[in-house]
Amino acid sequence: MKDNNIALEGRADLVTLQFAGRAGEYFSIWIVNLCLSIVTLGIYSAWAKVRRKRYFYGNTLLQGAAFDYLADPRTILKGRLIVVAAFIVYSIAEQLLPMAALGLIVLFLLAFPWLAVRALRFNARSSAHRAVRFGFRGGYGEMWRSVGIPAILVPFTLGLAFPWFLYRRDRFVIENSKYGATPFAFHATARDYYLASLKVFAAGLGFLAGSIATFGIGAVPLYLLVRSYAIAVMARLKWDCTALSEIRFRCEWSTGGLFKLYFVNALGLLLSLGLLVPWAAIRTARYKLEHLALYPGTAIGGFLASAEAQVAAVGEEAGELLGFDFGL
Repeated sequence: MKDNNIALEGRADLVTLQFAGRAGEYFSIWIVNLCLSIVTLGIYSAWAKVRRKRYFYGNTLLQGAAFDYLADPRTILKGRLIVVAAFIVYSIAEQLLPMAALGLIVLFLLAFPWLAVRALRFNARSSAHRAVRFGFRGGYGEMWRSVGIPAILVPFTLGLAFPWFLYRRDRFVIENSKYGATPFAFHATARDYYLASLKVFAAGLGFLAGSIATFGIGAVPLYLLVRSYAIAVMARLKWDCTALSEIRFRCEWSTGGLFKLYFVNALGLLLSLGLLVPWAAIRTARYKLEHLALYPGTAIGGFLASAEAQVAAVGEEAGELLGFDFGL
C-alpha cells in the first residue's frame, strides 16, 4: 500500500491540511461533556457539541491558520427542544389519534427539506477561516427538486435511483455552499456516481461471498474492508470534483488506510469498553484531514487575502440570527 502522505507532500502545487489535536487533550473535553450531559438530562449536550466542534476546528490548520466554529449553544439547544417537543406531540397523537399521527408524519416529510436547509445554513455560517465565514444559499424549493424527488424515487426504482440521489444531494450541497462571497463548484456527473456505485456494489457482493466462504468468521474484517472501500471511492469522487474559484481539492483516502484506521479503532474501543472514543476520534480526524489537500498551492494565499479584504469592506454582523440546528 502506497504512503499517501508522501503522495501528497511530493507535489509542490499541493497544500495539505494539518491536524494538531491530541487524544489526551480531547479526552478531558469528552469526559466533561459526557458527564454534564448526563447530569443535566441532555441539556448540556448543546454546549458539549460546541466545545467538541471548536476543539476539532481549532486544531485543523490550513497554511498555519486554524478554522473557527462560531455557533451559539443556546441556538442549538432551541433546535433540539423543538425536535423533542415535536416527538412528544407525535407520541401522544399516535396513542390517542392514529390518523392525526399519520398526518404529522406527512407534515414532517414535507417540512424536512426546509429543516435540512436551515441546518445547512446554520452549520455553514457557524464555520469560518481567517475571519471569513462560510455560507449556504440553497432554498426549500430547490432542495425539494434536487434532493427530495430523487429520494422519493429510490424505493420505487428498487434502489436504481440511489446513485442519482447521491449525485443530486452532493451537487445541491456543494454548489450552494460558499466561502465568503465565492461559491464552490462541482464537476461530477450522474454517470460518475453510477460507475462508482457499481464498484461499491461489486465489492458488496464480494463481501457476501467472502462471508459465506469463511462461514461468517471473516464477516467483521470483510465488512470493514468493504466499508472502507465504499467510503474511499465516494469521498475521492466528491472531493476531486469540487473547486473553489481556481482552487481544486485532492482526496487521498485509500481503502487500505481507512481499513487500518477503522480496524484499530474498533479493536481499541472493544478492549477499552468505549473509553478510547476520544483516541479513535482524534485518529480518524487526523487521517481524513491530513489526506486532503488543495491545489494549486500558489493560488491559495492570494485567494484567502482577497476573501479577507471582501469581509473587511463589507463587514459582518456578529449577532446575526443564524437559524437553528436540529442535529444531535
